[in-house]
Parts: sequence; C-alpha cells; structure tokens
Amino acid sequence: MESLMIHLDGFRSTLTGRAYAPGDDGYDDLRRPWNLLIDQHPAVVVVAESAADVQAAVRLARENGVPFSVQSSGHGAVRPNDDGVVLNVTRLTGVDVDAERKVARIDAGVRWRSVLEAAAPHQLAGLSGTAPTVGAVGYTLGGGIGLLLRRFGFAADSVLAADVVTADGSLVHASRDENPDLLWALKGGGGNFGVVTSLEVRLYDVPSVHNGTMMYPGARAAEVLRAWADWTGQVSDDVTSAVMVMSFPPIPAVPEPLRGQHVAMLRATIAGDDGSALEPLRAALGEPLMDGFRTSTYLEAALSGNEPTDPMPAAGRSTGLGGLTDAAIDALLELAAPGSPVPGVDIRHLGGAAAKDQDGPLSHRDTPYIAAANALAATPEQLTAVRQRLDEGFAGLAGHTRPVGAFNFLSPGSTPDVVKSVFSEGAYQRLQEVKRTWDPDNVFQYTHNIPPAS
Repeated sequence: MESLMIHLDGFRSTLTGRAYAPGDDGYDDLRRPWNLLIDQHPAVVVVAESAADVQAAVRLARENGVPFSVQSSGHGAVRPNDDGVVLNVTRLTGVDVDAERKVARIDAGVRWRSVLEAAAPHQLAGLSGTAPTVGAVGYTLGGGIGLLLRRFGFAADSVLAADVVTADGSLVHASRDENPDLLWALKGGGGNFGVVTSLEVRLYDVPSVHNGTMMYPGARAAEVLRAWADWTGQVSDDVTSAVMVMSFPPIPAVPEPLRGQHVAMLRATIAGDDGSALEPLRAALGEPLMDGFRTSTYLEAALSGNEPTDPMPAAGRSTGLGGLTDAAIDALLELAAPGSPVPGVDIRHLGGAAAKDQDGPLSHRDTPYIAAANALAATPEQLTAVRQRLDEGFAGLAGHTRPVGAFNFLSPGSTPDVVKSVFSEGAYQRLQEVKRTWDPDNVFQYTHNIPPAS
C-alpha cells in the first residue's frame, strides 16, 4: 500500500476523472457500497470518466499488487476491498438507443431508469428489475430477473456485445464474431472477466403492460400462496408475478392503513394484457384489502416499485424452490412471521422464456420459483438475530430447494461452493477456462468469484 500512495500523485495527473485517497473530501461517500455491512477502506477510489481511466485503474492495481473492485450503484459489492483500488464508474452514463435495430448501448455506470427513459419514446423496453436505481450493466451481467422475465427471459440473454477492459489493461470488443468466448461468459458470469465499459443489449416492443399489486391480510398468507401456486401453473408466459409476505414497520413513513400490519402482497407485470389473466386469482381469493393494478407504460410500471433507495446495512438469503408444497409454504411463513427479525420473504415465479436454453452460462433454467429474504441489521445484535432466523428459516426449506442460475440473488460472502452451484458442471468448467484465458491471475476476484482453471 505504501508504494501505491507514493505513486498516486503521478497517477492522478493521467486521469480524465479523479482519484480519492483516505482523508480527501468525498472519499468516505465514494468508498461505501449500497450494503453498509460491507465496510471497506480502499487505498484509493478512482472515479472514471473514460475507458482510458478504467484501463489506468486496472493497471494501477496490477502494478502495485493490490485488490481491485468495481462499483456502480454499489449493489454488487460482495466483500470489502481494503487497501486496494475501487473503481467507481458512476460518471460513465452514456445511453444510445437505436430504435430501428431495437438495441441500446449503455455505459458502465448507467442506472436502469436512464435506459428505460431513453427507450420509452420508441415504445421499447429493456429487461429491468424491480429497482430502477440499480446499475444496468452489473445487473445484466449477473443474470437479471426482471419484470417481464417469463416473456423475454433473463436480462443476460439480451446481451449482444460488450467493450471490456481486461486484466492486463487492454480494451477489447466481445461479440458473436469477435472474442465470442468472452461474450458467452459475460452473459451471466458477472464481473469475473473484466470491466465492461459499455454493453449492447436487445430492447423489446412493449407498448403497454398491466401492472400492480393486490394486498391481503397476513392471516390469509398461506391461502394466498396456495392459490397463487395453482394460478402460476396455468398462466401464459406474458405473466411474471411474485408474492411477498411481510410486516410493515410501525413508523410514520408507512401510510396509516398499512402501518404495523402483516400482509401478503401479490404483484405482477403482464405484457399486452388488459388484466383478464388475473380473474382466476381474484375468483379464488375474493376482494383484496387493496388493489393497485392498472394498465400503464412499461416505464411507469418499472418506476412504481417501492424498493429502498438509500444505502443501509442489510443481510439476506435466497434459494430456488422446486414447488410450493404445504411444508414449503409453512417454512416460508415461519421465516417471516409477525415479530420475526426478518420482516418479509419474496417468492418469484420463474420459467417461461427464462426456461429456454440460450447461448450463455446461465443454468438451472427449469427451477420454477425463487425465494429471497432480506432484513435491516443496523446493530451487531440485530445482525445476529437476523442471521439466526435466516439459518433456521432456510434450514426449514431443506428438501424443497433447487439451484437458481443467476448471481443477482446471491448474498455477499457466498462460499465458493454456493457460487459454483449457480451453474451446471459443464458451464462452470467452461467459465473457468474462459477465466484462465482472460484473467489467469484472478485480478477480478472481488465479485462472486469464478477462479481460473488450474
């Protein structure tokens, strides 16, 4: 670290952007990822304003033998980078939509909202998730379980090309015709193979969607989940849906009808539908407490979620599910029962277009559901209680779990075995071979790491 600090002044003079060291104004804000449990103290944060800055940051880390990691919205941080180089790409925000080709070219720091706003005038949409503040590139490289997953597949399936800074600081292009092995690995292999400075993704015709939530009393949660499970076995691929069972905190920020209440919320996004697909579910469950479904543009639907936007200390866990048996439902509801330190569990329906094989490493496409639970852990005591409840709750799902082929839902600090389980054996071995070609020294390991083949 000492040699890195000695050479930092000279390094700063080569940048279009800026470099921040401990003690500099702005350093503390820039070093923090979205999950504040990852409390990192890098030797320098490089705020890139060009691909050349990205190359310089990679070379700085290599020449000094220190850790290297990339940060956009900060949601992708998986372990703290202490005494190394953190590359901040939030100023790389270019978006170019080619409406005729139905393709968007997006730079490394672009948030999903910017992509969707650029595509909306053409009635086109990208495969965004529930949080439009998340970085589009990192989300896509990690799989991307989006609002229209069942209609159009994983976001990673939409990747067409990428510009990538590799481990030796070179800038290369990956496409079907140029470095196709690298492109293949990027379509679900995360940030293991280089820093993607720009990504080309396919856009889709989405003139309108039917989107919203229906809310039921938490006492009916088991009934809601059983009816929803029956319904998901019959719906078309146009319907992507989820159920969240949660307790709202008793705080003024929560509207009075919901404050302190335990509820089961069904949400769905339906492509090209007037809402008729929901009628069997309405008939089975009757009148909800609240009904917020309406027809809107995709952009309006994508911006209507209530995902948290401010950094916070949070712990979580996820798993695929082979089905929603009574025993699995009981275990899920026990995990997020009223008074639990884990206030909610989110179960999403997969399949449809996402179940179809594509040219990429994403695996386990036949898993029908994914369950995820996250909780605020602002104190050591809270963190201990949350982790204990997560351990107990997910242990209760033993026998019902299946792997899910996307990095997006893995928790920070996931073990190598858990990372490996995301992929089929053949896909993982091929990823390791690509890693050996492009990053044999495992420079890009501050992610859900795929080590190079030995």
